[in-house]
Amino acid sequence: MKRSNGGIDLSLDYHAHVLPGCDHGSDRLETSLRQLDMAAAAGIRTVCATPHFYPHKESAESFLRRAQLLRAHLPEQAPQICLGAEVLICDGMERLEGLHRLCREGTNELLLEMPFYAWPESIWDTLYQLLDLQDIQIILAHAERYPAADIEQLARDGVPLQLNAACLTKPLHRKRYLRIGRNVQGCWKRECHETRYSDRCGRQAAAGFRDHARIQC
Repeated sequence: MKRSNGGIDLSLDYHAHVLPGCDHGSDRLETSLRQLDMAAAAGIRTVCATPHFYPHKESAESFLRRAQLLRAHLPEQAPQICLGAEVLICDGMERLEGLHRLCREGTNELLLEMPFYAWPESIWDTLYQLLDLQDIQIILAHAERYPAADIEQLARDGVPLQLNAACLTKPLHRKRYLRIGRNVQGCWKRECHETRYSDRCGRQAAAGFRDHARIQC
């Protein structure tokens, strides 16, 4: 889901692993079809398919060709599938050929995955190089998984964050992200990984937003 024009769009899942056999999210076509059925039942009309992209394993061109072929196996009816990627940061990524092609379809938004360990200086340097790009808008994927101090600093710097909706159903996480909420400009996702999809957590997260109108996302 995504906040825009003062409301919460519960019909959009911004970050989902639904392409069959593309990464660890869905192991086969049948799994993907179950995911999409659950998404539709939860009121989702658009699913952003954002499989993992690892720059050290394949080129952007190869990744996109594979993703497009896999999408062709999915039904055309709702929910609509929008291609993107969850791109793992690496040193010098700002120079990666075809980086802009990994953005969410129809936008300049690049979903960036950070390491789950203390970020070395080289990663910080690369992150700020990416943030300086004029043709790409960086969105940090599942920001609630990273060190809180780092995320709060990036939020103060105006970096858009994507959070899993489930994090707002937990009191401590909700307090943290509503506290920095006025600087969170990101997108929120329900849980769509393997064959789990929670409509309840998406609506609880939206309720948290409505209770704190000061958030500008």
